[in-house]
Parts: sequence; C-alpha cells; structure tokens
Amino acid sequence: MARRNKSHLHEENAPNITPLADVTTTLIIVFLMTMPAILGNGIQVNATRAEASETVVTTREKQDEEMLMVSVTPEGIKLNGEAVALADLESRLTDALSARTDKTVVIVPSDFVKLGDVVDVMDAAKGGGASSLALLNRKEGAR
Repeated sequence: MARRNKSHLHEENAPNITPLADVTTTLIIVFLMTMPAILGNGIQVNATRAEASETVVTTREKQDEEMLMVSVTPEGIKLNGEAVALADLESRLTDALSARTDKTVVIVPSDFVKLGDVVDVMDAAKGGGASSLALLNRKEGAR
C-alpha cells in the first residue's frame, strides 16, 4: 500500500478576501467623491424660535415701507404691491437694493404657487443683490 503524503490531505480553505477588499475600497472612494456634491448644494435655512426672538412692534405702514416684499401668487409676481415680470424682477431689485442699507428681501409665497416659481424668485433676489432672504407665511385672504 502506498503511503499518502499528508500535505495533500490538508489543503488551505482560507477565504479569498481580495474581491471583498476591492469592492469595499471602491465604495469608500465613490462615497468620498459624492459627499461634497451632496452636502454642498441646497439652501441654508436658519430657523428662529418665537421664544428666542425679540418682538418689535411697528405700524403696518412703516413696516411695509421698510421691508422689500416680493409676493408670489398664481396670478404673477408683485414687488411691494406692484406687478412685475420675472424677467424684470432682478433688475428692479438691483435698483431698489442699491439705495438700501438693509439688503433683506421678504418673499411671500401664496398657498397655491409652485415651488419652482418661489425658487426662481429667490434666485432673482440673490442675483439682484439681496444679502439675505426671508420667507413669510401668510394665510390666504390676510393682508
């Protein structure tokens, strides 16, 4: 009877982790490349809480005179109550903001307006020189 070599009986059954390491490394690289694109885009919103803010009481006429308000409704866009086309909004805001120290634009969207229209107005306001934007939520029918 022939003797068998014991080295042939015990073959290595170790798992091959090279494909697993390659896939893991590729996924890490893909995530690292896409994270700046995911985190860098968007609109920064600083929400304030009612208990943390001070209340300033002014008359309605003085408040409307001081604020630069852009109303977005399904019928169109109004700059301080005056109808204006979206194409002309940026130049009108540039003129209005050049004489102001407070470069805040208040955007008042209607309940039934498309989000894309509001974003277009926000882009025009930033292009017109607004340093900050504020969104004002009003109930339908309220002034």
